Amino acid sequence: MTAGEVRAQPGPYTMIGAETNVYVDSQIQVISTEILGQDIKITATPTEYVLHYGDGTSSDLSFDPGSPLPESGVGQPTATSHVYTSTGDFEMYATVYFTAVYSMNGGPDISIDGRGIFDTPAQPVSVWKSESRSVADDCLVNPAGYGC
Repeated sequence: MTAGEVRAQPGPYTMIGAETNVYVDSQIQVISTEILGQDIKITATPTEYVLHYGDGTSSDLSFDPGSPLPESGVGQPTATSHVYTSTGDFEMYATVYFTAVYSMNGGPDISIDGRGIFDTPAQPVSVWKSESRSVADDCLVNPAGYGC
């Protein structure tokens, strides 16, 4: 069983103070096996998610895994986005909660009590900062000017 993957937009690099869209790519999983001569099919469905951003903060438990944004939407706030407040290299991951049903020999689905809890592999995200400065010099006139 795999929890899926956590992804970020932009990623793996983002800017301090910017909205970083973080989402989980997790799928329904079907496991078929035979136990004591009985054909068993288990279907596990991801239902809840906690995003761990790597900077010591996490999202609340949510039914929303988030989703990728179109290129034109990157940088917009989402229900699962995060704003990093410091620069550095972080390892983000998600905890994914699964509910499951099973069936024997093609019979009806029967709920399994409880839920499975799995973490995605960690993904690196590097948070950078930028600085801007007004430049009055023309590099042809002053080749030693700032930014030349």
